[in-house]
Amino acid sequence: MSSRIVQQTLGGLAASVMPRVRTTDGHLLDWNREAIVKQLLKETKLSEQFYNEPGISEEEAEDIAREVERRVRWMNVRYLSGPLVREIMNVVLLERHHTEWRNICTRVGTPVFDAHLIDIGTGFEAKENANLQENAETSHKKKADKISKEQYLLLLPPYLADRHLAGDLHIHDLEYFGTRPFCQDWDLRYFFYYGLMPDGLGTKASVAGPAKKPEVAILHAVKALGSAQTNFAGGQGFYNFLTFIAPYFEGRSYMEILQLMQMFVYEMTQMMVARGGQLVFSSVQLTPGVPRLWRDKPAVYAGRVWDGSAEGAPLKTYGQFEREVRLAFKALMEVMLAGDYWGKPFNFPKPEISIEPDFMTEDEAFNAAHPDLPTYRDLYLMTFNLAAEYGTPYFDNQLPAYRGAGKGISCYQCCAYQFAATADSDSQFEEKLYFREGKHFSMGSWQVVSLNCPRAAYLARGDDELLFEYLRELMDTSVEIFKVKREWMSQIIKNHRMPFATQQPRDPITGEKGAVAVGLDGLVYTIGVVGVNEMVQFHTGKQMHESREAWKLAVRAMTEMEIYAKKLSAHHGMTIALARTPAETTAQRFAVSDLIHEEYRECAERVVKGDLDAVRKSLHKTRDLPVYYTNGTHLPPGADVSIFERARHEHVFFPIVDGGNIFHIFLGEAAPDPQGLMDFGLRLARETQIGYFTFTKDMTVCLGCSRVSAGLGDRCPSCGSEDVDHISRITGYLQAVSGWNSAKRQELKDRKRYNDLR
Repeated sequence: MSSRIVQQTLGGLAASVMPRVRTTDGHLLDWNREAIVKQLLKETKLSEQFYNEPGISEEEAEDIAREVERRVRWMNVRYLSGPLVREIMNVVLLERHHTEWRNICTRVGTPVFDAHLIDIGTGFEAKENANLQENAETSHKKKADKISKEQYLLLLPPYLADRHLAGDLHIHDLEYFGTRPFCQDWDLRYFFYYGLMPDGLGTKASVAGPAKKPEVAILHAVKALGSAQTNFAGGQGFYNFLTFIAPYFEGRSYMEILQLMQMFVYEMTQMMVARGGQLVFSSVQLTPGVPRLWRDKPAVYAGRVWDGSAEGAPLKTYGQFEREVRLAFKALMEVMLAGDYWGKPFNFPKPEISIEPDFMTEDEAFNAAHPDLPTYRDLYLMTFNLAAEYGTPYFDNQLPAYRGAGKGISCYQCCAYQFAATADSDSQFEEKLYFREGKHFSMGSWQVVSLNCPRAAYLARGDDELLFEYLRELMDTSVEIFKVKREWMSQIIKNHRMPFATQQPRDPITGEKGAVAVGLDGLVYTIGVVGVNEMVQFHTGKQMHESREAWKLAVRAMTEMEIYAKKLSAHHGMTIALARTPAETTAQRFAVSDLIHEEYRECAERVVKGDLDAVRKSLHKTRDLPVYYTNGTHLPPGADVSIFERARHEHVFFPIVDGGNIFHIFLGEAAPDPQGLMDFGLRLARETQIGYFTFTKDMTVCLGCSRVSAGLGDRCPSCGSEDVDHISRITGYLQAVSGWNSAKRQELKDRKRYNDLR
């Protein structure tokens, strides 16, 4: 006997009963074919925006709806959901070769099983970002990430989405591609003049006027970076931090300033409010005194520009706050040297120590007049003390001529991205120096795309010109992705979806709308390189440190790419920078992608770094494998060369890779000599073109007794517990090793550590 549910029509014919539909907005409704027609007409209009193709006609929509109804009737299901109806509709669209309409109409989501794995911390991209803590908010973010990534890959032109999926290139922070820029370096003067409007509009959050007291200034600085996380995908930082905040410390004792710096550091490392319940990824650029460029510029704070033009705001220049800058620098170093309550290092805000020509010579007159204040050398030595203790600081070397110290402003932030502004590159440079009409510096990046450089070598098969041609073609594709980003972001801005970045607070003097917070037109687009060492290794048979010819090929390739990036910038009207990207997961993803593609597997096995035996055993089980390509233009982490030979090979790339680079010194000593580190660091700064470097110390944290000890131990030297975690530097920040992916943990094992820096 048939189980088909039927009813008699007036004509005596049998007809299936159409089931009611459980809708995604939470209702149970009678079947309505017209709802499919309306949905098709509404949704396929997006085809015009994303694919330059017209939407569906009403006639065809009705025809498809009838076909969907016919199939549902034939299925004879008792229960029907909106998503199932949509799946049937999408099958019909595909059968009729309407791929673009299907892409727009398809659901993005995740199977219940996969969602469950995310909830318990073992699912989608569980080790994608070591800064994420395993908590409920992280699970929620991962589900949103998965949906967003699927959405943007469906909306991107298929030929661009396929390049990402195939592993030719990598679109960083894909989950945020359609909603926000990447990273941002802020000018604190903006908030000290206008006050703080955390929501950018003043309608959801309370609005605070300009800070009048130092405690409030500190809190405004903290909350500005926290609020910015809602509008940006990457790190947030403050350029020239101490100089701009110093006026608030006028006349304060050292102990008061120390307390304020302690407050700042703890606030920044205890706000689990960033995307997915993580710490705010933050940086502060630090100088031991007031840079010469700023010494005669009017201070901006407490809602005033202190240029002497207005009553109640006499002329005060930043140069008058040299005392406060030196004391604040000392205080911040003392706080970081003390570590937290357990004795762990503070991983944020990243202290970006600026080594500048202005501070290589002492101001003897000032020192003589203030014998109680630390000298520049005293303060720099404190930073190397901190490096010896925890490996916390990063050194922004502005001594090389290409950095243009004194001619403009320049900073490193996030995971070693470099930004700069000069009078030649910025027509409003002078106005920004003086904060005229609220004009201020705004530096950051719209989007990052990294290139799989080894794959270009696999395709070139030893032909130099073909290699460069493939690299240029990847850069062309990156620009096409940037153009899509630019178009999509114009819609986001038009619909007021970035209120913090586009805010225009009321001017505290005139009451009129002030300057926009972020100069979005000035943000750059970054093309990153991954695996340059493996690229030349496959091409020449030797790694960069094994052959001068291999190294020269790497230099030539990067130079060709830098020249081409400038051409692309001019042609497309967008600033394109070439960079070594952090590639926390990308270096692994590219290697795994090449190993799973039969076309590239044999090539990749010849050059990939890591544990190939483990890969062969587990490639069919997981993509989180202990293999990787070398980051950027670096020598491989395990290269058996002296630190000076490593510097000699890598320093040449810094002026070429102008969007950012980093030089790693992995320390092997448990207690390195701070003076020795300083001598080495300043020698590196003076004698090489390395623009950014850091010392990394490995640490063991006992989860039983909370003891922190040097090195990567299997048990606590204090209580003997084996319940330990480790801390080291992953790409450009310190974080617990338990959160690292397999490739980065393998790299940690492979690193060559140095005891002798003489």
